[in-house]
Amino acid sequence: MAAPSIHQDVIGRATATITKPDVPTAKSTSWHLVVALILAGVVGALPLGRTAIAVPLLRQNLGISITSAALVVSAYAVLAALTALPAGSAVTRFGPRRAIIIGLLLIGLGSGLGALASSAPALIATRVVESCGFLGVIIGVPVLLRTLTAPQDRDLALALWGTYLPAGSAIMMLGGPFIAAFGWQTLWLVTAVVAVLYAAIVWLAVPTVAEPAAPETAVLRNAVKQVLSSPAPLTGACVFALYAFQYFSISGLLPLLLVERLGASVAQAGFAGAAVVVANAIGNSFAGVALRIGVPLWAIIAAAFAFLGAASFGIFSEALPFAAVALLASANLAISGLIPASIFAASPRLAPSASLLGVTLGLITQASNIGQLLGPVVLGFWAQAFGWSAAPALFVALAAIGIFLALRLRHQLSSNGSPT
Repeated sequence: MAAPSIHQDVIGRATATITKPDVPTAKSTSWHLVVALILAGVVGALPLGRTAIAVPLLRQNLGISITSAALVVSAYAVLAALTALPAGSAVTRFGPRRAIIIGLLLIGLGSGLGALASSAPALIATRVVESCGFLGVIIGVPVLLRTLTAPQDRDLALALWGTYLPAGSAIMMLGGPFIAAFGWQTLWLVTAVVAVLYAAIVWLAVPTVAEPAAPETAVLRNAVKQVLSSPAPLTGACVFALYAFQYFSISGLLPLLLVERLGASVAQAGFAGAAVVVANAIGNSFAGVALRIGVPLWAIIAAAFAFLGAASFGIFSEALPFAAVALLASANLAISGLIPASIFAASPRLAPSASLLGVTLGLITQASNIGQLLGPVVLGFWAQAFGWSAAPALFVALAAIGIFLALRLRHQLSSNGSPT
């Protein structure tokens, strides 16, 4: 699961786990449909990479503050942060295919309107429209993947789904500077056209499939209550929120830091941003190996946060050159990338019971989106108020909390008799 695969199939599982066991099962996997659906996620992720690379241009052309620029970045997570868990049930009732198509159309609408924006508030409002569409895509795709894949292929399909966000972000970070040569609005217009065209492709290529009935409200409420009253899922969710906070604050505002503070070009900043995303994805892929060879979950989390605290002094240093800052940021997000995949892999141990695994994963996803929403905003406000040089204080505090939570998780898992 790549860094930004925070959204993976969690909500789909949250719905499926507490429904009757009548989920349709495909006898063979339609791989061409799997690819088509993953590409829908890639299209949905384009606005994340696009906005990160456009922030320096927005600062120059619209004269917005660092805090406002951070709000533009984080607004893409606002709907998911507030409504991710209940939205899973709503999409099941509404139909995942329809949710994906409408979601892509909303991304197209928001992007088209964003190209017309002339102020930060207007741009933020269009980002919320895009966020609504993104939520439909990231919930709808995993639901369809469950039903279009054979049981033996499902884990592979969902693992491949985890590449959608780093892929979409990296594509736009690498290609964005060349598109932006025609103005930042062109970035928004290109995203709008691609999203609308891909909505048509999904409508033509992806069939409607039968879905199980959505869970009763009382059943869902009781399941959520049980998970929220258990310490391990809450600790795991807090760890994931901190991880998302640092990931999206650094990846989202790194191009701005490189351009404004170190004098990098937009193209150089885009390349560095893409490298950071790819490094994070690589880090995710090693999490399974670390757990398999016996590295305790708590130790992975504690080590990753400790490195974050130390690396922040270099990432926000005025003395280091562009290449060193980019390398440190990549190393930091590669190592912290061990956290999300480890948490997901260990989620059966965090859940109070097997039947509550889906809701536990839903809680983790909700927390991760809150971290994604707050990370860029808090860092932007911090840099605006105290300067980029003061940023290490924020990340050292974040690291200390992360290490504390890792030790708490160790105690909670050992108390339950689970491996730590």
